[in-house]
Amino acid sequence: MPRPEIYPVKKLVGLSESMLEAIDKWRAKQRPIPNVSDAIRQLIEIGLKAPRAKDRD
Repeated sequence: MPRPEIYPVKKLVGLSESMLEAIDKWRAKQRPIPNVSDAIRQLIEIGLKAPRAKDRD
């Protein structure tokens, strides 16, 4: 029986060179260093949990 996928939904997302560089810099500060996919998932989670700009005022 095949093992179920942890992340069954796949999306293709374009990134600029500067965005990829920022992700790589963020990854380098993490321990253990996540792979690029895990780093992007973590950054999305952080962004989704952050207060929105209009909520901060």
